[in-house]
Amino acid sequence: MTKKKSNESNTQKNLQLNIDSKVPAKELISLAEFAEKAYLDYAISVVKGRAIPDICDGLKPVQRRILFAMDRMYLKSNSKPVKSARVVGDVLGKFHPHGDQSAYEALVRLAQEFSLRYPLIEGHGNFGSRDGDGAAAMRYTEARLTTFSELLLSEVDEGTVNFNSNYDGSFVEPMRLPARLPVCLLNGASGIAVGMATEIPPHNLREVSNAILSILQDSNLNEEQIFNIVKGPDFPGGGQVISSFSQIKEIYLSGKGTIRTQARWKFEDLARGQWRMIVYELPHGISSKKILEEIDDITNPKLKVGKKTLSSDQTQMKQLALAKLDSVRDESSKDASIRLVFDPKSSRMSRDEFSNFLLAHTSLQSSTSINLVAVSEFGKPRQFSLIEFLQQWTKFRINSTKRRSKFRLYKISERIHILEGRFKALDSIDKVISIIRESDDPKKVLISKFKLSEEQANDILEIKLKQLAKLEFVKIEEELAEKNKIARKLKKILKNEQHLKELVSSEIIEDTKKFGDDRRTVIKEGEKAYVSKLTVNEPVTVIISENGWVRVRQGHGHDPLSFNFKTGDNLYRTYECRSTDYVVAISTSGRSFTIPIALLPKGRTDGSPLTSLVDIESGTNLVAFSAGSVNSQVLVATKNGVGFITELNGLLSRNKSGKQFLRLDEGDSPLSIITTDQNNNGIAILSFQQRLIIFGQSEIKKLSSGGRGVSLMSLDQRDQVLDIKILGSRGLTLMGVNKKMIRKEKKLSKDDLMPFISKRGRKGKVLMCKFVVDKLKILE
Repeated sequence: MTKKKSNESNTQKNLQLNIDSKVPAKELISLAEFAEKAYLDYAISVVKGRAIPDICDGLKPVQRRILFAMDRMYLKSNSKPVKSARVVGDVLGKFHPHGDQSAYEALVRLAQEFSLRYPLIEGHGNFGSRDGDGAAAMRYTEARLTTFSELLLSEVDEGTVNFNSNYDGSFVEPMRLPARLPVCLLNGASGIAVGMATEIPPHNLREVSNAILSILQDSNLNEEQIFNIVKGPDFPGGGQVISSFSQIKEIYLSGKGTIRTQARWKFEDLARGQWRMIVYELPHGISSKKILEEIDDITNPKLKVGKKTLSSDQTQMKQLALAKLDSVRDESSKDASIRLVFDPKSSRMSRDEFSNFLLAHTSLQSSTSINLVAVSEFGKPRQFSLIEFLQQWTKFRINSTKRRSKFRLYKISERIHILEGRFKALDSIDKVISIIRESDDPKKVLISKFKLSEEQANDILEIKLKQLAKLEFVKIEEELAEKNKIARKLKKILKNEQHLKELVSSEIIEDTKKFGDDRRTVIKEGEKAYVSKLTVNEPVTVIISENGWVRVRQGHGHDPLSFNFKTGDNLYRTYECRSTDYVVAISTSGRSFTIPIALLPKGRTDGSPLTSLVDIESGTNLVAFSAGSVNSQVLVATKNGVGFITELNGLLSRNKSGKQFLRLDEGDSPLSIITTDQNNNGIAILSFQQRLIIFGQSEIKKLSSGGRGVSLMSLDQRDQVLDIKILGSRGLTLMGVNKKMIRKEKKLSKDDLMPFISKRGRKGKVLMCKFVVDKLKILE
């Protein structure tokens, strides 16, 4: 028995050794290395093979394959359309071995006039609507290419782009299409990949073409000149962009941001002084169905999960809506693609108030993200600014035109070569006929007698008898002269860069005349419509946490110990004010933001983060907060000991994106916004190096609209302000921790603080304390 077990053990060991010996050591990699490589390959495949468009032709691979397959099926704009199922089958069978539904969805989008500014496919049948209705099945719809698609496909066989084998090597497909205009900017694109996303809005053809022409004329064109030409996005459904020119410019400079969009409407006057509001254009990506659903949610609110009755906010909003809005209906038809009719409750109501209510509570005022990410000419996905986008496409177009010219010159040179051979043959036609009749190998004799090439000799031997007429000789002579003229022109273009640019410019001008149209989207700066509520002027307490969460409790005199916060969060400060007042916040970049207290969440909830109520810049955070009436006076201070006095009104901003209020030095950031009054109060400032300084408020400069301020405390290079307080009449309490991390306090009376009184801008004196002070508290 023991011997049998020993034999089994030896067999297993030998088997393991044999297995291990078959795997070379250099091929063994760790699971982490394999996973990293596999995930990176997958990420690149998603970015370049599915989600992100190519900057040159503005297409994703599936879109490119659909257009190329339709071109090979001769489905031109003047051809008879065929079933979409036939197109999808051809695409899947030859170029794109994936799901038929995904390929059909891509085809449908290329045909939707409300999705693309310049559709590339002409669809016959039901191809969906902007209300979210899906297209009919592919067996019911038909498709063919639009005239506009010529800009992508007309030069594909002229050596302008590289071709690659399809998935099984049986066909070839272009790696990109030779776009004659920057379709990526004209039609836009949207996609989410691994680690990156793209959101390119559509633009007007005339504006983009004029920008390209300007770049061709002056390669050193700056951003300012480009922004004077390309005003902003031009959406297929029209609408209005209400972001300011400076905001749009900032987005185009960075290649990323958000613009605010708005519907367009008009007021129709009816009999007896009645009127109604007609919305005829919606923001990009918003449907009539969505607007109607939002209004239904306001007028017929649903109970929240776990609740038996409507909340006070829901009831209040319902009453407000029913007091303003009498009815709403969708009258969209073939004659008017968008027509939403809103009837007011009373004709005596202000028209502006009525429209502002609808804008504030529905998606009639919305926002659109912009993220100019594309795969570059060299196959690398990256983010572009607008001018970089245009410049790279211009280089691609110049290069593809150069390649096309070389290809055409090669083809014409081949034709000239053949015509020259025919010219020689027809000039001595009797000798040629004699050689053909009498010689055993006429090709060799023709080559030697007339000094022809093999191609010329083959062409002469294949000439038909009817081509030996005298008229044919004249035709060859004329064609040869014409071909030589074209060849000289092509050589001139290839030798001179300026001639090449002029050719590109002339073709862009020609295409612009053919396909250009007027701008559909109006760009007019406007304001964000705030949600208006039936707000009564009553006492409230605003509660702000250290992590920037805010909520409101009715009344004053609440015990701070009764407030609950999320794990890891604590009380920042409470403010007793009125419901008609405002909350202000300053970000790390020095921008100030405003939220009316009436908009803040109420009750015993955790509240909402202030960052969700404003449009804060990426990479920044809100760090200083305050609340009160517009006339209240505050001290704004930074960690580097700089500050000034201002009124809360100076921090207010009507825009959700705030305004630049605080001018910060490098390495500085806001510390606090402290409410003060008109009296000459004492200002106590504590630094990390345990220095304390006290001076009069009258020494601080007043700045009504923000700025840098003045030095409040002189600090060493590694020192910063830790806390600031407005002194009371009784003194201060120093709070901190000792070496055993136990919280300690030390009270300083008014007399104890006398040594620390100094002039503004001095260093102050070091505190003699047996613990590290980290906070100041006013003695009540």
